Amino acid sequence: MVVMKRFAPVVLVALAAASSASAKGGAQAHLLRPLPTRATPGMLITVRWKVDVPGESGNRVGLSAVGMFVRLVGPGGASTVAAARENVGPPYSARIRVPKGGIRLVRFGVAGTTPFYFPLE
Repeated sequence: MVVMKRFAPVVLVALAAASSASAKGGAQAHLLRPLPTRATPGMLITVRWKVDVPGESGNRVGLSAVGMFVRLVGPGGASTVAAARENVGPPYSARIRVPKGGIRLVRFGVAGTTPFYFPLE
């Protein structure tokens, strides 16, 4: 598991993701299975997801990218980040620790000079 450094504060990330999402042509992230409801802080869990974009014929097609990651955010703003396994997806999978306070929010993104977050559908 590769753990990435912390990024911008959650509030700024959420605002950036909301404005960037429309600029990325309708890309959306989807959890492939629900997050554990009884996950306790420090517990290591596996998160599986996919990202898709509108296709030419109106259907949605999977987005394949290296550098995908997941961020879990706790109620107090504490967060953990883990990179997806380097097999280019979708689907993507990462092992990540539950942040202090449990899971309040999950974010999916792709690393770059400025990380980009996909809206969760």
